[in-house]
Amino acid sequence: MPAERCDECGFDSEPWTDHDALAAVAALPDRWRDAVRGLDAAQVNTRPIPTMWSIGEYSDHIRETIFGMRFLLDTATTTPGTVLGPPPEPAFQPEPRPFDVDVAISAFAAEITQLVDRLNQLAPDEWDMTVIIGDDTVDAHWIVRHAIHDVTHHLDDINRLRSKIE
Repeated sequence: MPAERCDECGFDSEPWTDHDALAAVAALPDRWRDAVRGLDAAQVNTRPIPTMWSIGEYSDHIRETIFGMRFLLDTATTTPGTVLGPPPEPAFQPEPRPFDVDVAISAFAAEITQLVDRLNQLAPDEWDMTVIIGDDTVDAHWIVRHAIHDVTHHLDDINRLRSKIE
């Protein structure tokens, strides 16, 4: 599987064990709640940095991402080798959509629970079943690490946004 490294946030997927990655994924909803704690609706639904989503939009995006990771995992384990084509591109609308961050985080937490439960149910050989998305062939090892990367990368975005609205 391709190692996932990000120059922007410093994420490197190689040192993670599956066990540690699962524990980190399970902890993501609490980390997100902590990151947005104390913000009001106006703060989470504005774009203080015009080229970035609002905190509300990021909160919904991470839910979508984890749903996507569950879809990849289900596809890899039910129809290994499926070619899905390019991944969807997140939309950046001219105006921010308002979100109830508590609702978005609850939905994100539910997606995380389902992903972790499914990963915990995998037989050892299922961890190596693959699906092809874009130019990458990925398996459960990659999926669990990508979930960590995507959400923690956006936690950095939340910190940047908070520094502009507080």
